[in-house]
Amino acid sequence: MGSYYKHKRSEKVEVPYSFQCEHCGKDSGLLKAVLVGTEATDNSNFKTLSQDREDKLCKRAHEYLVQKVKDTHKDAEAKIFSTEFRDQCPNCRQPQSWAVSGLKKKMFENPLVCLGVGAFFAVIAVIGHYFTDEEYMTLTLAAGIFGVGVAAAVACLVWNVVKINIKSKKTAVGMHNFPVIDWSGVQSLLNEP
Repeated sequence: MGSYYKHKRSEKVEVPYSFQCEHCGKDSGLLKAVLVGTEATDNSNFKTLSQDREDKLCKRAHEYLVQKVKDTHKDAEAKIFSTEFRDQCPNCRQPQSWAVSGLKKKMFENPLVCLGVGAFFAVIAVIGHYFTDEEYMTLTLAAGIFGVGVAAAVACLVWNVVKINIKSKKTAVGMHNFPVIDWSGVQSLLNEP
């Protein structure tokens, strides 16, 4: 029986930014958001990859980072700030109103994952019911699995809404500023096709 290896590569870049606190009015100083591209993977029977496969894996990791930087830049231009840009003031520890936009953008990610996983395992249970002789593979089990996925999705959605409401209430009073992001350090990535 052969061994199986999963090779992973990812790239990251730091993007400097600063903001004036909406509560205490002090400048945050230079902060850095770490943008990490999606992890590129390569499955292999060998512990080390050939140079060609290694180059392709690294190229995919770089492409994922470029896409992450471009998406984050595009969102920032639309005043939607990624959660990688930490909004807690280093002076008074208060959150900033501009961070709510990033939370709203990610609000449905976890619920959709829960729903997808529940549906996937429910379909497997339905297939198992019709194509195997196992007695425990019933349609009730499939419905139960899907129901757990739906319940988890609803719980995640409620939790996300609560987090957004709490942060919105904490940041409702005072000035409404936006962070100043220095994109010059990643301009070469933004210029890539």
